[in-house]
Amino acid sequence: MTLLFALLHSGGSEVANEGTFTEPYWIGGGILLLLLAMLALLLAFGKGREHS
Repeated sequence: MTLLFALLHSGGSEVANEGTFTEPYWIGGGILLLLLAMLALLLAFGKGREHS
């Protein structure tokens, strides 16, 4: 939050010089997709609480 206020106060010129930081979004998206795939595999092939 402090970084956001500092950038807004300075006019935001540092953002143009440093570029965008998309790496955390790619990492987070990859982890989310991995968890969703694991959930789908567990639902498809896992043994649930089945009663005969």
